[in-house]
Amino acid sequence: MKPVFPALIFLLFSCNTDKTNSGLSPQDALKTFTLADGFTIELVAAEPMIADPVAMDVDEHGNLYVAEMHGYPLDTHGSGVIKLLTDTNGDGFPDKSTVYADSLVLPMGVMCWKKGIIVVDSPDVIYLEDTDRDGEADHKEILLTGFALSNPQHNANTPVFGLDNWIYIAHQGEVTPKVYIKEFGDIGAAIRFPQFSSAPTLPQNANGRSIRFKPDAKEIEMLSGESQYGQAFDPWGHLLGTANANHLFHEVIAARYLNRNPNLRLATSLQMLPDHGDACEVFPTTLNPEHQLLTDVGVITSSCGVTWSEGGLFPKPFDEITFIAEPVHNLVHTDKLADKGATFTASRVYERKEFLTSTDAWCRPVNFYIGPDGALYIIDYYRKIIEHPEWMSEEVAASGKLYEGSDKGRIYRVTPTGTSPLSWCGQIKLGDASTSELVKQLASHNIWWRRTAQRLLMDRHDVSAVPFLKQVIDTTKFAPAVVHALWAMEGLGATDVGYLQKALKHSVGGVRENAIKIAELHLKDMPSLENDLLPLQNDADAKVRFQLLCTLGDLNTKPSASARQNILRHDIEDEWVQVAALSATRGHELEMLEGAVKDLAGKETPGRKSFIVNCASVAALSKDENNIRKMISLATQTNAAADVWWQAAILQGVAGAGGEVEIPTAGLATSLLTSFKDPAPSERRKAEVALLCKKGIEDQTLKKKIIQAARGIAVDETKDISLREDALGILVLDADADSLLYQKVISPSTPESLQKIAVKVYAKFNATAAGKYFVAHWKTLTPALRDVAMDAFLSSSQSAVILLDAIQSKQIQPATIGWPRMVELMNNDDAEIKKRARALLANEQTDRNEIFKKYEPALSLQGDAAKGAIVFKNVCSLCHQINGANGRAFGPDLATIRNRDKQFIMADILDPNRSIADGYELWKIERTNGESLTGIISSETSTTLTVRFASGHETTVPRNEITKLEAIETSAMPRGLESAVSMEEMADLMAFIKSN
Repeated sequence: MKPVFPALIFLLFSCNTDKTNSGLSPQDALKTFTLADGFTIELVAAEPMIADPVAMDVDEHGNLYVAEMHGYPLDTHGSGVIKLLTDTNGDGFPDKSTVYADSLVLPMGVMCWKKGIIVVDSPDVIYLEDTDRDGEADHKEILLTGFALSNPQHNANTPVFGLDNWIYIAHQGEVTPKVYIKEFGDIGAAIRFPQFSSAPTLPQNANGRSIRFKPDAKEIEMLSGESQYGQAFDPWGHLLGTANANHLFHEVIAARYLNRNPNLRLATSLQMLPDHGDACEVFPTTLNPEHQLLTDVGVITSSCGVTWSEGGLFPKPFDEITFIAEPVHNLVHTDKLADKGATFTASRVYERKEFLTSTDAWCRPVNFYIGPDGALYIIDYYRKIIEHPEWMSEEVAASGKLYEGSDKGRIYRVTPTGTSPLSWCGQIKLGDASTSELVKQLASHNIWWRRTAQRLLMDRHDVSAVPFLKQVIDTTKFAPAVVHALWAMEGLGATDVGYLQKALKHSVGGVRENAIKIAELHLKDMPSLENDLLPLQNDADAKVRFQLLCTLGDLNTKPSASARQNILRHDIEDEWVQVAALSATRGHELEMLEGAVKDLAGKETPGRKSFIVNCASVAALSKDENNIRKMISLATQTNAAADVWWQAAILQGVAGAGGEVEIPTAGLATSLLTSFKDPAPSERRKAEVALLCKKGIEDQTLKKKIIQAARGIAVDETKDISLREDALGILVLDADADSLLYQKVISPSTPESLQKIAVKVYAKFNATAAGKYFVAHWKTLTPALRDVAMDAFLSSSQSAVILLDAIQSKQIQPATIGWPRMVELMNNDDAEIKKRARALLANEQTDRNEIFKKYEPALSLQGDAAKGAIVFKNVCSLCHQINGANGRAFGPDLATIRNRDKQFIMADILDPNRSIADGYELWKIERTNGESLTGIISSETSTTLTVRFASGHETTVPRNEITKLEAIETSAMPRGLESAVSMEEMADLMAFIKSN
């Protein structure tokens, strides 16, 4: 372990070492770490030199800048600081700290730029420079503004200079506070260059997306994805992000490709990578951990600071590893990435242990940095409490403990054992290097030297660098150096066709991939590049083929179209290849679909089917009536058994396009009438029924024949069940149906699948009659049928009133409604229904503290996990899963709370409105077509929102079709569980949750 330097001796021995009130001294904290074999950890800086550090960067002279966020969690009055750490005695170790800039709100990132630094401090991105070289910034320029000053965990952060010469800023968008509305209720504004009114702008808060920009060129773009705190690139420019329990994901496809086709309604551009899942188990060594109300104990819950190990100092396999900070559990997690088609998969580096853990509950690693020496620098926020009070108990929030440790903070250096001591501070001369010397650094195996050298080359804009850059491409054996050189030439406006052609044939896929990206920028001024790109359609590297597919989407030539089809055929099972192919189909949707049927119809596979579904949906959304007619004809013209799967897929895709698309129905209806005479199960017939139920049947004669046939089939017990299901389904179009038909089917002796369809159709046929029938026969309805009936009750105001009447008369118990549906009732558009529902369901007058006291004995009861599984199934599974199974993925997976104290679990169950888990807020969305949706926003892109409903199903809504979007203040799990769970059952339920 590295010895403590003299400059820190006073610091180390003067800090209070009281373990309960003020944490540990830096010297004692070093003793608490368990580190992976073969590595050493040493202290670089600590209080009073720094405090509350969240980010750092080192400039070309070896000066160390540290962003200090003192205001977290609630202070927005400008306590943030940037510290400049320097060396005064020439040993290359930082021993002096100067306040470089102050009066910042909540600084969330720092990046060296030109002669100063860029700081992300919502709502602004700021450039700061010390023009008189006294160690304090005296020039300030707001580069960008408009970001929401929201909960600090969601603010813009982490500026990174990318391979492509853009500056990337991680961002997740504002969160809707329930408690600290005054402090963090800001929703942001248009993102803009405030001093340049003619420069491009982005939508309000960039729609919650990450962004990239070029300060000098005044260019700005939204990315397709997001990241909460931190972002990282691999050596080839693939962007990785992180967010709480989702500790590692990849932004697979860029926004510029998705934006080509607004009819491609992609739910997310992010691929979750860990093969060990979200909220994966972690293995802390903390003694007396400090966990709060909503802390998901024992699993990743606060992931941040994702960093690719690219310092060139660590041994293999660390050149393929990402570091993740997990401050809640006082540890650093690592994953090894491996290629998987267009994206990656990530596996644990260590089984049942972590790269670094601390027994000190105050240790809060929040970020990392790869230094000039290749070492990993760990930024330790060092606080007693790291969780935000928005998601903790009122008692702790009011205890005065939120800022304990705000005068502390540490930066550690991790290196392979035997590495020389830190000696770079103030000793680096890269800022004084000649242009040729800068270019040589592009071949460094340490990303700090490559990235800094490229940044300086772009700053100088010295075209004399071009010959030296070409020399690097000609001579280096280090592939990442070629990529940096290519992008540096592009940044200097000196891209050379010959060198680009050479790179397209490079032996390393990452070089070829980047050469394709650069070629894409020159397809208009260098059209001959198309011929150089086309041979790569057969490249051995899946990521090269994927990038080529994306790039060729901008070309409308026959050779490019053929190449795209070839890549799609080869990689059809990769969902991201499907997305890339569809992004390029605007104006050619039917052609793409017909080509897919021709190439893929021979054999059904999951990839082939999903592509045809998605392709048909995109084609339908083009609203080309002639093309839609041709699609319907293609899907119904033959009856060969081998064609059924892809015909059904086309119809499913058309149906998925939504109600806004006009569909000719005569051909569909004729096909359905014919298929009603065939008792064999038919996937296509089901798809025809689903589409006709949405669109209706224009030909009244055909409609009459279909309904007449369906009435007879629906009640004929000799018919195949699948045929009866389809017959019942189409009766939703029967305006003259007899209620007795549905009542006959809704019988314990009828297969459940038929009963469920009958319940749905009956409610649509006559909501009032159906509602009264359901109430009268409630005791005989199985849980599955009750679930369907509840949806029916909420489908209209009349049936909602019937449900409330039944609750009031105690014919239906509130607990059987399901919590999200309670919320829907309590936020109904009908004021009278809303009022009645709240009176009947909310129990607002009941003192939650009294309820908790009533159930307190359950905490000491010995619960039975097996019985608790039954309670979970009956009460919780409507909205929750446990370990990703046995329920619906609407609310949080309850396995993530298994390690919380029982009292916190029970408090959350009995009073869910006290704090809503981040990411599980309930939203109400109104669309331009008049449709109103209530659910959880499960994912977003720059052009869409995906809403998850209580049923577990999802729908993707284009942003341009949203007229109103607002968060509902009530939790998706209203109060009142005590009416459905006894004392003993509560103990059993907690035993079950904690056993998983």
